[in-house]
Amino acid sequence: MTLTKTRSTLTSALLLTLCSPPAWAAPQQKTEAPDGFTVAISGDMLGPYTESFPEASTDFTAVKALIGSADVAFANQEGTTLDPATFPGWLSADNGGGYPRHSLAVTRAFKSIGIDLVSRANNHAMDYGTEGLLTSDRAFDAIGLAHAGTGRSLSDARAPAYYNSGETTVALIATASTFPASFAAGDAARGVNARPGLNPLHVKPTIMVSEREAKILRGMAVRQGWQGYDLPTAKSLAFNVGETSYRVSKTPGIAYDVNAGDRAALLASVAAAREKSQLVLFSIHAHETRSGGYEDPVPADFLPPLFHSVIDAGADMVVRHGPHAVQGIEIYRGKPIFYGVGHLFTDLPKTLKIASADPEPTVITLPDTWFESVIAINEYRGGRVARIVLHPMMMDGRDGPDRGMPRPAKGGDAARILSRVAANSRLFGTNVDIRGEQGVIDVAAHAGGKSQ
Repeated sequence: MTLTKTRSTLTSALLLTLCSPPAWAAPQQKTEAPDGFTVAISGDMLGPYTESFPEASTDFTAVKALIGSADVAFANQEGTTLDPATFPGWLSADNGGGYPRHSLAVTRAFKSIGIDLVSRANNHAMDYGTEGLLTSDRAFDAIGLAHAGTGRSLSDARAPAYYNSGETTVALIATASTFPASFAAGDAARGVNARPGLNPLHVKPTIMVSEREAKILRGMAVRQGWQGYDLPTAKSLAFNVGETSYRVSKTPGIAYDVNAGDRAALLASVAAAREKSQLVLFSIHAHETRSGGYEDPVPADFLPPLFHSVIDAGADMVVRHGPHAVQGIEIYRGKPIFYGVGHLFTDLPKTLKIASADPEPTVITLPDTWFESVIAINEYRGGRVARIVLHPMMMDGRDGPDRGMPRPAKGGDAARILSRVAANSRLFGTNVDIRGEQGVIDVAAHAGGKSQ
């Protein structure tokens, strides 16, 4: 899982072959990224779910050039890589909302378009069971795509992945707080084998309710047949109904308790990666928001403190994915926190059926925001991100060869997307300067690089 990948151009391939360490060698130890180093941050790869990568249109050629221009590029895989003709496994009874699948050809294309580091920790990591997860990991290893967040054990899933871009080593730690319970990895215990899975950050939600709502819920608990000490009293301010926790509050919303062991392990992984790399990326798949609304721009209460702690432990950049819509950007101690950049691909129709273990699939209509995103280019100077350039993207939900493929947003579309990012970023005290069809964050001058 802790792979080191060496990027090269065609003209220098032979020299790198002769002079560079092998792909699995120990990462190089330097102090910081050089001036001019760039990191491209993109979001969820919801597709392409075709057997071959769609033919490049002129619009996508521009997107590919943008990603390829960066020294390192990140994305999150939403799906499993496998060949149905040879796959020995089956569909899991649990899934993250359907069974998205990437072909081997499409996964190879991720690398060819310039993606270097991939998070695999999310609610789709084990849609095809343990065998699906391991098959995907093996495919990424064979293709040479550095990936983090899943593995044959909890220790493997927690381990950083490393990618060498020239003389700069970039580490990735990936986790998820949104996932079916059975997807969590585990180490060997009680004389039995380790459990393959993803790197979990277990969080427990408590729903804040009014006294009037609490009275109704207490009555529901009685009708469920609870007895004795299980039964909430008329004065109970915190209680459970089934497996859901509630607390009386004057402010509606959701509060989360974070598993202390998982949190400590994440910080330890970041600190370990800091010792071996010049840049450390921390990635989390987190659908959770303050209100519970799927696209609420205000994140769940546990996320900002976690992200600050991760940066304090040594991370240079935090990337959250999962909300499926562009969110805000925070600058903490001069380092960027991306609360959601949307999708890199959205190979889904506007109206679709979600397969599940239930007899009847769920029919949903996707909001327009699922087809809007940004790619963020982070430019380094003096060992820190000095400037972030936001490139707005659009995707088409109509059937056709280009469905779900990103293209640069123009005119009013670009203005709308950038305005949303700017508004959401103001929640964190961050200024996004809209310059034509790009958004710019001057990090070096932003509050003097101080914590927001």
